[in-house]
Amino acid sequence: MGYTIICPQDGTVRYPLHMHKNYEIMFYLEGEGYMKTDRGDIPFSPGKIILVPPNIRHGSVSQSGFKNISIEGEFDRCLHFDEVKSLSDNEAQEGKTLVQIIYANRYGNSAYIASLCSAYLHFILQRIKLDSAMQKSVQRLISEISQNAFDSQIHLAAILSKSGYSEDYIRSCFKDTTGKTPHEFLTDIRIKHACFLIDIYRQTLSLSEIAERCGYLDYIYFSKKFKSVTGMSPREYRNS
Repeated sequence: MGYTIICPQDGTVRYPLHMHKNYEIMFYLEGEGYMKTDRGDIPFSPGKIILVPPNIRHGSVSQSGFKNISIEGEFDRCLHFDEVKSLSDNEAQEGKTLVQIIYANRYGNSAYIASLCSAYLHFILQRIKLDSAMQKSVQRLISEISQNAFDSQIHLAAILSKSGYSEDYIRSCFKDTTGKTPHEFLTDIRIKHACFLIDIYRQTLSLSEIAERCGYLDYIYFSKKFKSVTGMSPREYRNS
C-alpha cells in the first residue's frame, strides 16, 4: 500500500480545491481557518484532524497561514464513510506525535511507514468512538444546563465534573459542539428568556423581578449580561 505524505510550506494561506481517489487524513499543526468542501466548510485549529473520503473536492484556507500534515492512502479497508469527518487530538497529543513521526520517516522503509500509518489510523478510529461518547456527554450537559438555567445557585463546574472528563477538555468539546462556552450557553438561554418575559410581562413585572426569574439576583450584573447579548440595556429593550 502506498502513501502520499505532504506538509505545505510555512506561510501557506490557501490550498486549492482538489480531490483524491483515496481517503486523505489531515492533521493541523498550526493556524486557524476552514477546509472548504463540496459538503460544507469544516473549521480547523491546531490539533484538529479532518478525514476526507475519496472524490470529494476540498482545500484549506487560513487568513494567517496554516501548517498541516496530510496522508493519502488506501485506508478504505478500515474507513467506510462518505461524509467528511473532523475530530480532535487527545490531551496527550498522541495524534500529533504519531503524524510527526510518520512525516519524519516519509522517505524510509515502506513497511515501516505502513505500520506507522496503521497505528495512526487505529488511533483515529479510537478517537472517533470516543468522540461519539463525548457527544453523548455534551448532550447530557446541554440538557442539565438547560433544565437548571434559571436557578441562581447553578454551579457549572459541578455540572461539568459529572462528565468524567477534565474540566478544560469537556469545556473545549462543549464549545466545539455548541459554538459557545458553557457560561456563554447559559447566558444565552437566560437572556433569551428575559427578552421573552419583557415582551409578555413588560407592564406587570419589574425588570428586577424578570432578572430574578432568569437566575440573576444581582440586577447590575444581569443588565451587563443583557447588553452584551442584545446590544441594549433591559430598559432600552423594554422601551423599544
